[in-house]
Amino acid sequence: MSAHATRVSAPAASGVAIRDVLCLTDLSPRSDFALDHAARLADRFQAELTVYHAVERFEGPYPDLTFGIGQELTDAAEKRAVAALTAAVPRAGTRSSFKVAQVRSAAEAVVEMVVGRRPDLTVMATHGRRGLNHMLLGSVTEEVIQRAHSPVLCLREAAPVAYRRILVPTDLSLASRLAFPLAAFLARAFGAEVIGLHAAPPVTVATLSGIPERRPPIPSEAALWEFYQADFAGLPVTAQVYVGPAWDRIVRTAQVEGADLIVMATRGHDSLSDRILGSNTERTLRHASCPVLVA
Repeated sequence: MSAHATRVSAPAASGVAIRDVLCLTDLSPRSDFALDHAARLADRFQAELTVYHAVERFEGPYPDLTFGIGQELTDAAEKRAVAALTAAVPRAGTRSSFKVAQVRSAAEAVVEMVVGRRPDLTVMATHGRRGLNHMLLGSVTEEVIQRAHSPVLCLREAAPVAYRRILVPTDLSLASRLAFPLAAFLARAFGAEVIGLHAAPPVTVATLSGIPERRPPIPSEAALWEFYQADFAGLPVTAQVYVGPAWDRIVRTAQVEGADLIVMATRGHDSLSDRILGSNTERTLRHASCPVLVA
């Protein structure tokens, strides 16, 4: 498919800054990848890095009959976490620290930490659960994204902090543009190319059956390129328009174009289908191979 692109020299000013980075860890190998990524970003922007680990208390159904064993197990887990982070965090840089807390629910504590602190950027690993396990148990990552109201960078695997190509999808709504300022900030900081993407909804069964349906017009790639200019002026921008499920087009385009980062907004769950299968943002998180930044 053809693309409309341009390269302009003068970068636009941005009010976005990354001074406070929060990394959430469960001490798994995936979280080690996230910590390394967060540390490199913090070093790049001379930001303060805080690493947070929540130790869930061991509480059986009859805590009064366990004779303190549950608390002993919790204390032991806390000591192991402190020892692990004492060794790992100093390597992350001089402006780094960590916090370990005993909590009743690790998932709730993590969300409360992000909501209460409101860092400029939260970095965490996502384990990419799928199928029935995902539907029944949910995802801490998705809870953080839905409730944080601040940027969250999610990694499924190790990735270098070298953002050369940044994919920025949009549904042309005002909500989707909320991610543009941060995407533009990172593109300017790393000298990256921006790939703008719009996936128009596919034809529905009702339309194929002859039932009239009001569908928004599909923009041209030139019109889509213009849509990005208010935030991305001065950056190399390529605009691409497709028809199909948004999350699938995002994942496929990221793979084909070799994107190093996807930056997108989330509009939450807006239909029964989304509540059952997950929103476009959540499905992108589960399938994208590169880091996904939800702003």
